[in-house]
This record gives sequence, C-alpha cells and structure tokens, in this order.
Amino acid sequence: MPDFRDAQERVAQVFDKRIGFIVGATRWGTAWVQQCLDAHPDVCAKGEGHFTDILFPQVAELIEDYNGQCEKISNRLEVAGLPAGQAGFTYDDTDHLLRNALGLTFARWLAAGDVPCLVEKTPEQVVSLDILSRIVPEARFIHVVRDGRDEALAAWEFNLGLSRGEFPQTYPTFADFVEVFAGNWNRSIDAARRFARVHGARIIQVRAEDITRDPMREARGLFQFLEIDGDTDLLRACADTA
Repeated sequence: MPDFRDAQERVAQVFDKRIGFIVGATRWGTAWVQQCLDAHPDVCAKGEGHFTDILFPQVAELIEDYNGQCEKISNRLEVAGLPAGQAGFTYDDTDHLLRNALGLTFARWLAAGDVPCLVEKTPEQVVSLDILSRIVPEARFIHVVRDGRDEALAAWEFNLGLSRGEFPQTYPTFADFVEVFAGNWNRSIDAARRFARVHGARIIQVRAEDITRDPMREARGLFQFLEIDGDTDLLRACADTA
C-alpha cells in the first residue's frame, strides 16, 4: 500500500505544474487540441476525467448523505444527554477532497515522466468552468468552438454510428436531434463567454475552422497561452501529429 505522505507529496507536485483544461461543444476540435499539446515533450494531455459531470457530483452527494447521518446521530446523543462529536465535512473540506481527487488522477500521469504542464480534456466540462476554477484556482482553460451547424451534423452521424438502436428511438429524425443539440450548444457557448468576461486572461478560444485553415498558427497560440516553448520545427511536428 502506498505511503500516505508519499501520495500527498505526489499531489502537491501536481499543483506545482501548469494545469489546463480543454472544453467545448465539439468532438473533433477538442481532440485535435489535446493531441497537438500531448505531442510536445513538455506537456502531458489526456482525457477524459469527467470531474465536474461525474466525479464531483457523486463525491458531493456522498458527503451530503454522510453529514445528514452524522447530524441525526448527534441529535440523538444530545437528547440522551451524551456528548456529541463534530463529525461531518464543511464546504471547504469538500473542495479540499475534490482537489485531492483531481490531483491523484493527474499524479498517475506523471508516473510516465515529469513534465511542466498537465492538460485534461473533457468537452462537457465547459458548463462547469466556475467549479473547476474554484477547485483549481491556477488552472487555464482552452475553449474550442465549432460552427454549430457543422457540429450538429457531425454529432448526429457519430451517435448513429455508435448506437445499437437507442439513439434513433430517442431522436427519430435529424430535426428532433437538432432541437436538443442547439440548446446544449448555446448553453456551452454562453457558459464559456460568461467565464471569459470575469477571467479573460485564464481562458483562450480556439475555432475549429481556424485549426483547419492554419494549424501552425493555432498550435503556436496554444503553446504561448500555456507558456510552453517550442521552435518552428517542434510546433510543426505537434500540429502534424494532431
């Protein structure tokens, strides 16, 4: 079993790194950004952690249930005239647990070799930038956006290809799917723009159309944003890999 202090040290090392998150309402564009960044020797870019849409809600629900049970036990002890403890977690405690959970995930990436920058890609986290920013205040965000019409068609074809019958039952026609997709696409764009108005220096927007038009320029902008050096040959290799 790993030593507890060793695990804490590995988590502390994670947050000494430059940390970034790739988000956005597009599958193709976010994957290109991840692969481009991961091709650089100073960056480790992986996906998908699903921190804000899976891990964080489940941890918060568990803590809420635990706190509720502790409160009931404490009330019974007080009624019986017995001393009650101070069990339970505060909001700050919960954030600390979430930060450590995220840090343990990133720490496993460092097992393959030390790098100065760690980047995670979960497109759906675009609607939870405020939560990620609270848990990782030093984080930077790369928001990838693509023309909603193109993305709607790509998502429709992608889901049809994966589905074993459930998807066409839920969305019999493209029009049925587009109505839902458009709402989700708008919410993601609005969330990123709201965050950018307050934290403009910590978020960069990358258009998928610009990637196809001039991948070298977009690659250079990404690495500059993350403060990662690279000459022209290295940037070209990263762009070509993606």
